[in-house]
Amino acid sequence: MALEVMMPQLGLTMKEGLITEWKKKKGDAVVRGEVIFAVENDKATVDVEAQGDGILASILVEEMVTVPVGTIVATIAAPGEKVTAAPGVAVAKPAAPQSVQAAWSAPEAKPAAKAVAKPVLSDGFVLASPFARQSAESLGINLAEVRGTGPEGAVLGRDLPKTDSMQAASVKPAFEPQRSPAPTESNTERSLSRIQRVAAERMTESWTTIPQFTLYDDADAAQMLSLADRFKKAGDPVSLTVILAKLLAAAAERHPLLNATWLGEGKVRSYAIANVNVAVDTSEGLVVPVLRACASRGFKDLGIDMKAIAEKARNKALSSEDYEGGTITLSNLGMFGIARFRAIINPPQTAILAVGRISEKVVQGASGFETRKFIEYSITADHRVVDGACAARFMATLKSFIENPVLMLD
Repeated sequence: MALEVMMPQLGLTMKEGLITEWKKKKGDAVVRGEVIFAVENDKATVDVEAQGDGILASILVEEMVTVPVGTIVATIAAPGEKVTAAPGVAVAKPAAPQSVQAAWSAPEAKPAAKAVAKPVLSDGFVLASPFARQSAESLGINLAEVRGTGPEGAVLGRDLPKTDSMQAASVKPAFEPQRSPAPTESNTERSLSRIQRVAAERMTESWTTIPQFTLYDDADAAQMLSLADRFKKAGDPVSLTVILAKLLAAAAERHPLLNATWLGEGKVRSYAIANVNVAVDTSEGLVVPVLRACASRGFKDLGIDMKAIAEKARNKALSSEDYEGGTITLSNLGMFGIARFRAIINPPQTAILAVGRISEKVVQGASGFETRKFIEYSITADHRVVDGACAARFMATLKSFIENPVLMLD
């Protein structure tokens, strides 16, 4: 029986996706885990993998067509298997504009360079992907000044940072930027990896569209370190990051506005269970797979899960499911010796915890001054949802859990 390939839901708020490129053609052989097409939503461009082996028997949605999540976009069949389209299913094609005028052309001195028509309709509407349109609006970019590389000259998200002719619609630069140094033998130029490009787009979206604020604190780490030491001696794969993920989840579930996602139009969705995105360093950049239901699971179980996810990340084997469903994010740079830092929110989430190193401090004890180990951390929150008092209460809860992990069981 043929396998139906559907438009995946790549995020909590995703309702539809734009197919920007088919990596395989009709009739090509595909294997499970192989990328078959690319999808762009309002946040990023993601490669979608085949969920089974076979032949790409049909492509039902062409490039540059937006369809709802769950729409059948293709079928994969066994070699020789005949595939009959389901009743009512037809190939979806890009809508042809009634009137498209060329607003950009290649210089006459270079006739070999093919001119790209700017997709400007008679009413001034410019053809562009949802992500490109949203990014342009938030950055004050005039899409009519951007040369698109999509079908019919449509502007894609990748076009925005690469176009020299982009101009802000309403913001005039305070100064002219300096030219980059000319290439030399000591300078190198390279393209970002796919992961880095997606991260760049998401962080730009976060920084330019979310009003963010950060609170800093530290906590006595003695009991948390003692707990980690016991797991280490027992040979259990429970790192400080795993312990912190569980403590973070327990605190977030007690403060729902920080365990939430922004839906837009003045709406927010809070979650009873905290699923923690944990930042993992890989050769191609930082990825943030999800540890699910951290507060209710045992440390050892979480440790085994974290080890498996980190290994998949470093082997480039993460699937879209490994990223989905996160409600709050943890970024731990303490192992690199960073004292403290401010992290950028992972949209559409409303908060992210940044953890720094553990260092010794001299404090007043019961019998005089003594040296203790403290851990530095900060919470960055979306000010549209979380106010300062709410974030401060969360920080107090987290501090109590770090200093006495047993309290999170109450």
